[in-house]
Order: sequence, then C-alpha cells, then structure tokens
Amino acid sequence: MRVAILIVWLFIPSIVPAQDNWTLVYHNDPEGQSVQGDISDLIQAVRDGKEIRLAWWAQSPADPKRKVEHLADATFLTIMSDSIVFGQIEPIYGQIPDFNEYTITLKENLEWVMIGGTNGSSDSMTRNTITGEISGHNKRNLSFKWYVRN
Repeated sequence: MRVAILIVWLFIPSIVPAQDNWTLVYHNDPEGQSVQGDISDLIQAVRDGKEIRLAWWAQSPADPKRKVEHLADATFLTIMSDSIVFGQIEPIYGQIPDFNEYTITLKENLEWVMIGGTNGSSDSMTRNTITGEISGHNKRNLSFKWYVRN
C-alpha cells in the first residue's frame, strides 16, 4: 500500500500542470488601455525571449451566457515603436461553437490564424486549406491577457 501511494505521489507533478508556470504580466482592454500590469514588463519578457501566451474572449451581447474563451501560445512576437506588442498564434483548424448543444465542431478545409496587440487591435484570417485561397479577414478590437512562462 505504501509503495502505491509513493508511486502516485511521485507522478502527480507530471500529471497535474503546475499552476505557477505562467504569470499574467499585462492585460489590455479593447481600446488598448492597461487594465493590469505594466507594458514594459511584457516588452522586456519578449526581448528576453520568454514564452508568451495570449488569452481573449468573446460573448454575445444578447446573451452573456454565450461566451467563448481562448488561450494560445504566441509564436511570433513583434514590438512596435518600443510601446506595443503584437502576438501571432499558429494556424488552427476553424471551429464552430454550438451554444445549444454545448459542443464545438471543426470546420473542414478551413485554417484560422490571429494576431492581437496590446493596443487592442486584432486581425484574424481564414484560409481554404485545399485551394490556398484567403476566405476572409476579421479586424476588431479585443481585450487580451498576456502571460509569461516562468
């Protein structure tokens, strides 16, 4: 019995992700105003080559329960004019949330990519994976939370 408990105790750190691996260093609103943190800390983390993760969300104005939250690693980062950070995520397959069934369906043959900035700007682009044709851009202002890996 003691051996089983010891084995479980030894493997728990590898099964349960550590809660302190990521630290929220900056949060901007859709207009690019700081909600939390100091932009200079985020800029320094980017310059130091730290891993950055973006979090953003959208909700229906008509029904606040219809909300999605996303988190993704920013794999291409840009500092503009020593004051704004842009983070681009890797392309993913498109998704369609169904709030009636509480499911998400993948969009066939559709790739989605997004870039977001601490100034609140974002641009997402969809592309047909078969033809390569760009099927759309969606520019809008979003609130972003910027996390840095410890």
